[in-house]
Amino acid sequence: MAVNKYKETASTPSSSKKKKKKRSSKLGGLNINAFYLFENIHFIFYLAFLGVIYIANSHYAVQTIKDIKNLQFELRKISWESNSKKSDLMFQSMESVVAQKVEHLGLVQQSTNPKKIKNKSSYND
Repeated sequence: MAVNKYKETASTPSSSKKKKKKRSSKLGGLNINAFYLFENIHFIFYLAFLGVIYIANSHYAVQTIKDIKNLQFELRKISWESNSKKSDLMFQSMESVVAQKVEHLGLVQQSTNPKKIKNKSSYND
């Protein structure tokens, strides 16, 4: 097996005597001074404004989706009614149903095929 040859270095006197810096405030591990905050206040307001717009846009999108679902439900309901009316109209316009409705007026169905009338003057050869 290989032998680890680790060189231990002696600690230098300069590394043991580190100077401690004074920190004015600590927020999440970052040094933030009041001067730094006031220097970038415009950017902070810009980010807050973007956040408000983002939240408002998401609320508007949710409301729009709800409106679309309501309109789709109403459209489906109207489509069902339309199809129902169309089928009723097709049933009422059948020849047998029409014959029954006009029977009291004295109209009867023709038992023979209609004859075609030909105009001799329209045949100019």
